[in-house]
Amino acid sequence: MIWALIPNWLKYSLAAVLAAFLLMVGGYVVGKLVGRQQAVSEQLREAVKIEKERGKHDEKLRGLTDYDFCAFALRRRGLSIDQCDELRRMETE
Repeated sequence: MIWALIPNWLKYSLAAVLAAFLLMVGGYVVGKLVGRQQAVSEQLREAVKIEKERGKHDEKLRGLTDYDFCAFALRRRGLSIDQCDELRRMETE
């Protein structure tokens, strides 16, 4: 009843606005999903890269003495290796 009182041009305009809104919302949702997938892919790539680096270090570290290992670890963190001197004394005993 009330629907019949609304002019056709207004009905079509409202339908067009509603369709545009739904398309925008759909595009936004798809964009978010794609963005999340890209973020997950990037995290996986970084994890693989870190694991590869860790494997390279593991090969190097297996042959190190306790002192050398301590010095390597502290240098990597930018710290002084003075704390490792105690390990050197223990190795000579």
